[in-house]
Amino acid sequence: MFYKQNSFSGRVSPTEAAAAYQPQGLGPAKEVKAGPVIEALAMTNSAASSATSEIRKWQEFFQKTKAPVYLAGGTRDVAIFRGLSVVVGVGIGYTFYNMYLMATGQLKKKERS
Repeated sequence: MFYKQNSFSGRVSPTEAAAAYQPQGLGPAKEVKAGPVIEALAMTNSAASSATSEIRKWQEFFQKTKAPVYLAGGTRDVAIFRGLSVVVGVGIGYTFYNMYLMATGQLKKKERS
């Protein structure tokens, strides 16, 4: 015996095998046509050689310095790194402070009036 749910009433009723395995909302598969293929333009030799020389220049710059990559740019990079380290440290400290307040029950929700 095969059963199928009626989409209108929501009740389950007996049906034939072919109808039980054919969902009402689905029809035969439709063929999907592929869209146009867009090919990337190849780089010209002059553009490729200039990009290669630029990469080589930066590789040599970072290999010469003994400092980590995030500090190799000079005083500006050092200032940015230290500033962000301070901001992260303050954020972590504030997080632990709020966790302490919640654990001790000192942090209460404000009552709405």
